[in-house]
Amino acid sequence: MKLEIRNLKFGALLAALLFTQSAGAIEFVQREQFISSEAETLRDELWVSAQNITISGEAQDDLFAAGGILDLRGNFKSDVWACGTQVIAAGRFTDHVRLMSRMVQVSGTLGGSLTAIGNTVKIEPSATLAKNLFCLGENIINEGTVAGNIRIVGQKATLGGKIAGDVSVTAQEIVILPGTVIGGNLSYTAPKELVISPSVTLGGKLTATYETPPPNQYLKPGLFGHFVFAVAALLTGMVFSSVFPRYTAHTVQLLRTARGACLLTGFIALFLIPISAFLMIFTFIGVPLSILMFLFYLILLYLSKIAVGLWLGALILRRKTLSKRNLLGTLAAGLFIIYLLTAFIAVSMVISMLVAIYGLGALLLALFRKPVLIVQAPNDIK
Repeated sequence: MKLEIRNLKFGALLAALLFTQSAGAIEFVQREQFISSEAETLRDELWVSAQNITISGEAQDDLFAAGGILDLRGNFKSDVWACGTQVIAAGRFTDHVRLMSRMVQVSGTLGGSLTAIGNTVKIEPSATLAKNLFCLGENIINEGTVAGNIRIVGQKATLGGKIAGDVSVTAQEIVILPGTVIGGNLSYTAPKELVISPSVTLGGKLTATYETPPPNQYLKPGLFGHFVFAVAALLTGMVFSSVFPRYTAHTVQLLRTARGACLLTGFIALFLIPISAFLMIFTFIGVPLSILMFLFYLILLYLSKIAVGLWLGALILRRKTLSKRNLLGTLAAGLFIIYLLTAFIAVSMVISMLVAIYGLGALLLALFRKPVLIVQAPNDIK
């Protein structure tokens, strides 16, 4: 699938939300594999969803990519947003980069800031960052050169390389590699005191906060309240599906047939909508529209679990169509799986993030795409 839309960027896809316009063209690509050779130049803003994505050439406009393995080794002139199973950023990036994956590996040159979220985030020794670094994950490793500040939140953090600015780390285990250079202050929050090698250079002051690690818990506290919220979501979902049957059916259809597009759209919207709402405070439109956008965003986030719950329930129960007769059981089965998985502390954040991204993407795409109903509605929801 390849579409070109003039005078439309992602903000304009959410035009009803953002009330902004920007000139240019967008290219949408959805396929099994996407490969851009070194000689190829991608001139338009590109939205690509594929199982394997390799970009070795030049991308002159924004890149939004989602899929399985993403290998970004080209020359990127504008913002890059990438979400997948594994993301490799080995190219040259002029502007800001935002990555989310199970495994994030950065070895290239970045002219802007980097935000990386993943189980494992590794900044290789060859990586250079001209601005700030923010990492969130289970195992964070930085051995690169960072000209700005670093903020790390994770289970285990390993620091090396050269950092010109301040470093803030919150983790259960922190390791500072010998020879590490930190030009600014180092502040950390951990269960025990950090042992720093004499070969480590610290230009600023050291600030420590000690927190006792909580006892090992596998389940969230307050499980009764957790499942009360599940019942509330079930009731809300039944009302929402009854009031908006076509919209609900089309959302489920998108989760069935276009999960890559839902992943890409949801990943971008998860960050872009609140940022846009915040920036609107400083425009002539002012505070009221900003508040409205935030409320709309929160409503969509809540409805995302209902959309994904219906899809999961239909998948588990092998239901190809939704009807008033089977809607309750389908939604209950899907929500039970979601709330059961999120009751486990170890996977709660990951599951919640995936549900929010997929559901948010499907809900937004359903607003802007003409429905071709595979899931029968509204007559089937009766």
